[in-house]
Amino acid sequence: MKIGFDAKRAFQNFTGLGNYSRTLIETLAHYHPDNEYHLFAPRDTDNPRLHTLKRTPSVFSHFPSRVFKKIAPVWRSYFIKNDIGKVGLDIYHGLSHELPLSMPEGVKTVVTIHDLIHERYPEFYPFFDRKMYSFKFKRACAQADLVVAISEQTKRDIIDFYKIPAEKIKVIYQSCDRQFYLNKPHYTPHDIAEKRKTYFRNPKAKHYILYVGSIIPRKNLLNLVKSVALLAEMDILLIVVGYGSGQYFNDILKLIGEKEMTDWVSFFFNMPFSDLPFLYQNVDTLVYPSLFEGFGIPIIEAMWSGCPVVTSVGSCFQEAGGDAAFYIDPKSHYDMAHVLHNVLSNKFLRDKATADGYAHVARFHEEKIGKEWMDTYRSLLK
Repeated sequence: MKIGFDAKRAFQNFTGLGNYSRTLIETLAHYHPDNEYHLFAPRDTDNPRLHTLKRTPSVFSHFPSRVFKKIAPVWRSYFIKNDIGKVGLDIYHGLSHELPLSMPEGVKTVVTIHDLIHERYPEFYPFFDRKMYSFKFKRACAQADLVVAISEQTKRDIIDFYKIPAEKIKVIYQSCDRQFYLNKPHYTPHDIAEKRKTYFRNPKAKHYILYVGSIIPRKNLLNLVKSVALLAEMDILLIVVGYGSGQYFNDILKLIGEKEMTDWVSFFFNMPFSDLPFLYQNVDTLVYPSLFEGFGIPIIEAMWSGCPVVTSVGSCFQEAGGDAAFYIDPKSHYDMAHVLHNVLSNKFLRDKATADGYAHVARFHEEKIGKEWMDTYRSLLK
């Protein structure tokens, strides 16, 4: 088979949608190398996370010709059809909510829909962005031969908001980068000592909790900081991996100052991706307090790494965390503090969550997910 991908996010995005794109393509190329995988992107980049794909013999990259380089969005929507036709694809897969406006005859189309948060929480999006997302997502769902949702929650939303027939939608969960699989990578004693100096800076801390995600209202870091403030006697160091700016971030910094927590909250905006497994493996728990997500990839990254997970009730979180996670009411920092107190003060609970989590995430192993995708592609061609 010749399978093409909208690889814009794989080349240009360093987080969620980019990670999804790279992980899926790497998985398919690794476990099913007899196919050809063609990546269509507006421009080439020196993203270090693309190095594996660029060295893979069955992966080919395509970019707009010189005449279209300055109008790459137009190329992605209209003229990419010509490049797809030259390659002779069997399937074209829009990895993040979008498809070109038309396809060469005979090419089957798949689109992955990650979430419809802009429909559920319109207040979090500028008016123009919201309308653009609604138009693109809905049109792609209608146009595609198959719509793939990354969770049952997203499938329900596609049916509810866009009225797409349930039989046209298939749920295929995400995997995560294999660097998170337990004991990979192997850190030397020197590595561990140096990384502890970098990330665990407060010598008075007795417990370490980790937050991974953008610092925006929906991700709910402010309530997490409030809950840590209630547990001051436990000497908790909160490590934040993500990027923040704007009023919401300023509100968090103001609260940290008011509660005299400056030494107890550490922010890392540009942390190397390769260091994230170390943090998962060396903190007491990941806290993922988001109000709503399409899936919640940090949950399975943490569980693969042997890290207990505290996350929100509702949305997709129980699909990702199963019975292995601890659940909180994300709107109540009192409930969050109560659950955190129980988890941090009971090592037996954490050890059990580690074992249960590692068993649970076997369902998201890359080989299993890759096979599910390959079976889906083959059935589409039938």
